[in-house]
Amino acid sequence: MDKYLRLLRFELKNLIRDSMTFVMIVYPLMMVIIGSFVIPAIIDVFGDGGPGERTASLFVLVVLTSVGPFIGAAMLGFNLLDHRDENTLDTIRVTPLSLRGYMTFKALYAYAFSAVGTVVILMGVKLLAGDNYTVMGENLLDHFTAVNIVYYALVAGLFTPVFAFFLAAVSKNKIEGFAFMKASGMIIIVPVLSLLEALQNYRQYFLGLVPNFWPLKGFLVQSGLLDHTHNLPGHLYMIIGILYMGLLIYAMYRIFDRAIKG
Repeated sequence: MDKYLRLLRFELKNLIRDSMTFVMIVYPLMMVIIGSFVIPAIIDVFGDGGPGERTASLFVLVVLTSVGPFIGAAMLGFNLLDHRDENTLDTIRVTPLSLRGYMTFKALYAYAFSAVGTVVILMGVKLLAGDNYTVMGENLLDHFTAVNIVYYALVAGLFTPVFAFFLAAVSKNKIEGFAFMKASGMIIIVPVLSLLEALQNYRQYFLGLVPNFWPLKGFLVQSGLLDHTHNLPGHLYMIIGILYMGLLIYAMYRIFDRAIKG
């Protein structure tokens, strides 16, 4: 246990010294400001005050809920690529910590930051935005309770190690990793499609191949923002998301482990 505590202290100190990890502290605050004031001002200028503005506001809130795990995954993925570039992973294998133990620690560390960042973003926007997301007499943020936000953050955070191990496995260096990250940015957008009327029925489950669909859909159903006869209960979406992403974490780690051995 002491070795993990020493590693935790090192990582916390590294948050300030390393510009990449420092982003993990700054980005939730940036998203709170953007989500609370900038985007609502833009919607207010171009919105029509009707169903179209409501849909646009929902799209914005969905993106805000999705960005936390994605950014956390990018940070962890780049950190693993740093290790690959510097050939330090082989050294870790022969330490008392072991590579598996180190990877488990890094995954849990990034997961925690991802979950906390998501809570900060959603609670921050809920507290600061006020009536900025009120459309047709309904404040959309009133649907977001603290319990649902924390529940969603804990499940959605599992996407962080999934994407991080994938990014580190398919990229040979940080340049390739950055290219893959940009190309994979659509992962944030895919769950937004679940808001479309055409994907409210059984077609919604085609989106289930993208792992972050499940917690996001569960969050929206539990919040009462999506109501359709084809929907499962919100907690079932969450359970499926936990099982699916748990399987993907194991699979992506095995692929990453084979990649660094090869």
